[in-house]
Amino acid sequence: MVLGILAAGVVLCHCGSQTSMADGPSSKSGAPGSLAAARVIEQGGQAIVQVNARARDSLGIQTSLLRAARIRPQITLPATVVATQGLVNLVAAYRAASAQLRRAQIAAQVAGREYARLEQLYRHQRNASAKAVEAQGGIYDSDEVDVNTARQTLALAAASIRQNWGKAVEEWVRRGSATLVRVLDRQDVLVEMTVPLGMTLRAPRTVQLDLPAGGRASAGFVSTFPQVDPRVQGVSFLYLTERRPGLAPGANLVAHGRAGGPRTGVVVPSSALVWTHGRAWAYIATAQGRFVRLPVATNIPTSGGWFVARRLVAGEPVVTRGAEELWTIEMNPALKTLAKEEGN
Repeated sequence: MVLGILAAGVVLCHCGSQTSMADGPSSKSGAPGSLAAARVIEQGGQAIVQVNARARDSLGIQTSLLRAARIRPQITLPATVVATQGLVNLVAAYRAASAQLRRAQIAAQVAGREYARLEQLYRHQRNASAKAVEAQGGIYDSDEVDVNTARQTLALAAASIRQNWGKAVEEWVRRGSATLVRVLDRQDVLVEMTVPLGMTLRAPRTVQLDLPAGGRASAGFVSTFPQVDPRVQGVSFLYLTERRPGLAPGANLVAHGRAGGPRTGVVVPSSALVWTHGRAWAYIATAQGRFVRLPVATNIPTSGGWFVARRLVAGEPVVTRGAEELWTIEMNPALKTLAKEEGN
């Protein structure tokens, strides 16, 4: 419901409702008596709206004390079941490189023992020529080169897994863990949860996934996920859960979890909010008849309001009725001019 209209052309909204733009002040706060009893004082870069007792009664301004709150914030973020065909290919390349390294190591060990035997025979003049020793030494050196090459190939295969799937999955592959076997056999599935850009979040150890077929499933944290969901730019985390109906590669899910430890702050009632240009504000009574406007974060909803951890203090009086009228007064250029002329 529209409760007031700014002279600058922005409609004031209350309790989260948003309306279209219009011109002209609200009929209530724009009345001559209200304007004459109100002014806006600029002090330290902060606008202070001052109204006398009669104007406060006329405008119906009411306040209530902010109450302290302690909450454990919850998050709701998009998630996607990850296709693992790319992981299958990387695991196959890693295992092939590991087998090649083992073969090269065995060949080098055999060539090294043969080189040592021929060299010993040659030193004791027992049917081994210098030419034979030199030839076997060349074979041994070549096999050592193959070992180093195979070791580098294996390291690159491991790095490719780490860069595409994270360090935890790389460790699964290195150890040949049972978890990896379950993922490759599709007994368990990997889920990517994405935190949008601009949002800072420490990954929860577990999240609850809304399943396509209904109900929820718990998923455990694996690691940061190096890949980026092209639909939701941001930081991604990888979670592991048991396969259930509907958890096919590419399935879109919703993840719920705790966003860090308990936080203390206050609850700002919904009735205290004034909305404009997508932002929420509230007026705090700082003294008799004086009110200042402060921004209110609306990313943590609570029952009947919004949890705020900064700037607002428990016990402060917040305007729960008449905030939109105070906004109209604050935005009225005539009142700002009047305040300057009076030297305030």
